[in-house]
Amino acid sequence: MLKKLLRRRNFLILQALTSIVLMIMVVRLGLVPMKYLIILGMVLVVLLLGMFAWLQPNKRRHHHDQKGKTRYLSGKIVSFILSVLMIIGSVGVGSGTSKFNKMFGDNKEEITYSVIVLKSSSYKKLSDLNGRTIGVQPNVDTTNQNYVLKEIQKQATVSPTEYLNYQAVAEALESHSVECILLNEAFRTALAEYDSDFSENTRVIWKKTLKQNITTNDKSTNAAGTFIVYISGIDVYGTAATVSRSDVNMIVTVNTNTHKILLTSIPRDYYVPLANSGKEDKLTHSGLFGVENTVKTVENFMDIDIDYYARVNFSTLTTVVDAIGGIDVYSDKDLPQLGIKEGTNHMDGKKALSFARERHSYESGDRHRTQNQQDVLTAIIKKVLSPAILTNYNSILSAVSDSFTTNMPADKIKELVSDQLNTNSSWQFSSKFLEGTGTMMKGGYMMPNTKLYYMLPNDKSVSENKQAIQSTLNNNTTE
Repeated sequence: MLKKLLRRRNFLILQALTSIVLMIMVVRLGLVPMKYLIILGMVLVVLLLGMFAWLQPNKRRHHHDQKGKTRYLSGKIVSFILSVLMIIGSVGVGSGTSKFNKMFGDNKEEITYSVIVLKSSSYKKLSDLNGRTIGVQPNVDTTNQNYVLKEIQKQATVSPTEYLNYQAVAEALESHSVECILLNEAFRTALAEYDSDFSENTRVIWKKTLKQNITTNDKSTNAAGTFIVYISGIDVYGTAATVSRSDVNMIVTVNTNTHKILLTSIPRDYYVPLANSGKEDKLTHSGLFGVENTVKTVENFMDIDIDYYARVNFSTLTTVVDAIGGIDVYSDKDLPQLGIKEGTNHMDGKKALSFARERHSYESGDRHRTQNQQDVLTAIIKKVLSPAILTNYNSILSAVSDSFTTNMPADKIKELVSDQLNTNSSWQFSSKFLEGTGTMMKGGYMMPNTKLYYMLPNDKSVSENKQAIQSTLNNNTTE
């Protein structure tokens, strides 16, 4: 039986089958251009024919002599090793395909609600609040909040007391008007602008995290070969699905016909009408109502159709940069505290994040930080567009799978990557910023009675940036 299994024919059949499986898996991956698929197929066929020739009997020498036996044995070993390598390759490619499809298909976000009491109180768990009052803000995410309240009522009978906004909710807790409050954790950072000691003076005694699908507008008037991606950088570590403030706001306009990419940054404090209310507030606060609210807010303000969004957080940048082997970024000055010198610096994830967040070293502050963020993103895009990225794409997918969320379908990404690998085109990058005037004032939608820093839009800058986006979408290559 063993002798039959070890026949040369079986080794060749195994090699042929594993070659076919590997080819199928690479085709299903959808990233490899046809010319590379043809090369791969030819290599697999040559290897199979080579092993077939190696294992052919030598008519001049009897195959039972010592040299003949050694030749057959070594040929079978090499063929078996090749088959094992192809099995490993097929498993790796299959795993990568699964991760890739999941990464670009899980269009969800997480919302965490907490029951909060004063740190000085004696309440330790929900049942301790039986018969007490709970402060709520009824105008934010009403459906989810009502669901969470029902979950709370299963463990304690509490009486909701409604307040106009979270600032009023927090004040009610601090003044002992209510014994506890229900807080959407996305608003904790906004509360810190009103009361920097809020987290220090309170305790969370119960929390509930909900996952929900993100609904975005599917319509787009952008021409074929052009699209707009909105990048929202949220101010948290951990999963990028967490609902939070949108601290980095960047419009990426892509024209695959002219190979132009325009990065347009909007200041986080820009005073704009929020899509969910129609009332003006900081753009960063739009993210507290979900990424789709930020997308719609920017669409309305800039008169554009955003095809896709990508939401990233602090963890994303370090993870992505490390996964692709670092990036090369130019700094226009020495930043000794970050270990960065004037000129081109090779940065790992930690250094790239520090560079992207630094603003105190620059006279223009946040404006220069925005430029650094654009430079880092440009370096990442250039690195990802290089053919070398395919050599370790599986490890990259494993590293970044939980680091961002996007509604861009996997097929779209595969199409773009495959086209780039096929043409190896060079891209023209340009950057622009929306300008404004900073001021301290009251009246924002989220915290109308608190004086906060806002940036009032410069109408001329807004108009110029709208025109630049439309110009990039224009397929006239002479522009």
